[in-house]
Amino acid sequence: MVYKDDRNKLRKLQLIELDILKEVDRICKKYHITYYMAEGSLLGAIRHNGFIPWDDDLDIMMLRKDYEHFLEVAPLEINKNYEIQHSSTVKNYWSPFIKVRYLDNSEFSQAHIRHLTNHNGPLLDIFPVDNVSKKDSFGQHLQAIKIKLYRGMLGLKLYNKPRNIKSWIVYFLAKFYTVKSIHEKLDKTFKKYNDKTNKYLVNLASYYSYKKQTFPIKYYGKPRYVKFEDMLVPVPKEAKKILAKIYGDDYMKIPPLEKRITKHHFD
Repeated sequence: MVYKDDRNKLRKLQLIELDILKEVDRICKKYHITYYMAEGSLLGAIRHNGFIPWDDDLDIMMLRKDYEHFLEVAPLEINKNYEIQHSSTVKNYWSPFIKVRYLDNSEFSQAHIRHLTNHNGPLLDIFPVDNVSKKDSFGQHLQAIKIKLYRGMLGLKLYNKPRNIKSWIVYFLAKFYTVKSIHEKLDKTFKKYNDKTNKYLVNLASYYSYKKQTFPIKYYGKPRYVKFEDMLVPVPKEAKKILAKIYGDDYMKIPPLEKRITKHHFD
């Protein structure tokens, strides 16, 4: 929970992350890359015109073509104060999607990855959005199970410890894979249905169920711009329908105090 005496620190963290977003936005405009606000940051943009007051992270998403274009140009273009973190740029990378990280972690850092990288400070997450053929199918269900398995293997191989029978089984399976091969499996599974004729899009890197993250292509469309802190940011054409499916029809209602929690546990 965020207590009153933590508010100034949390706000400082948010403003650092806002600067990361501005740098990403600059690169995207220069290279004509489309992105959208995602998840809690999308909710913050629509409900608060900025960060959710108790949120400690920033999320955006890109359709696969833009995601890979960004990954191609950003490592060379990014301001020296930041780093593009991805399996192609960081050894023993722990995440299935891009993170743009602020290199100064003297005030805020994530303890669980300190043994993997010296760059563990404030960040922005970029999720890839891929094609699927239907709202739901048995094949998509298997696709989601595989992604969960590979993510579990990655975590147990790099920073988590097995805590129950299921995690011990995954931990054992992970011994037969390298970190690189797990990322290759993840990438292949994400793109399994990436056919332009498919009429739905899904953010499979999300921690929410794929069923809550699958939408018709037309829901994204040409971005519309809304206020977010002191800048204008792009959101999907049907942002309200997306938010209603992820968070429920009452997504504009402020949750009770006990549910206003931070997620990323910065020291």
